[in-house]
Amino acid sequence: MTGIKPSNAADKLWYLTITAVVVVLDQMTKSWVAAALREGGDIVLIRGLLNFSYTENPGIAFGMLNDGNVKWLLVTISFVAITVVIFYLMRTSAYNRLLLVALSLLAGGISGNLIDRIRMGRVIDFIEVYYKTSHFPVFNVADTAITIGAIFLAYDLFFPGHAHPHMDDSSEPLAETPLVSAVNSIEGDKGLD
Repeated sequence: MTGIKPSNAADKLWYLTITAVVVVLDQMTKSWVAAALREGGDIVLIRGLLNFSYTENPGIAFGMLNDGNVKWLLVTISFVAITVVIFYLMRTSAYNRLLLVALSLLAGGISGNLIDRIRMGRVIDFIEVYYKTSHFPVFNVADTAITIGAIFLAYDLFFPGHAHPHMDDSSEPLAETPLVSAVNSIEGDKGLD
């Protein structure tokens, strides 16, 4: 008798732990930075390249849309985004691990910043990357998870590893997109007779 494969739902539950870890790590680091650096000062990690520096961002990731009071608009958008991400996570095949990790990271990052936005009306950012006079916008762990998740999502979209990566194991196959058709025809032309 062969081993029993865990259910698709149980497999996906594991990916939600990635989401939870991102949220906990994000909130712990923000709490530490607020306690250590709220009154001013920086922690230099790599001189001339990387500091921890407390800032508050009323806008979205990397300081965008930080003019004006858009708190409730951003809270609403975040709730919708989390709902869409979780919906796709539940519909994605358990075999498409990259997409599941991407969606888990996105859900964790969006949730981490949403907690700040609801609690304070703004997001704590603290990771400052710079070189000489060039400064990248200050960001946090949640922003990092969102960025990595988006990169994985883009990779999965443009380089699909499965014929039908966006369906649940019990779902009907989705129609082939032009991109998937092109990839399948290229693979067929390789002549692996």
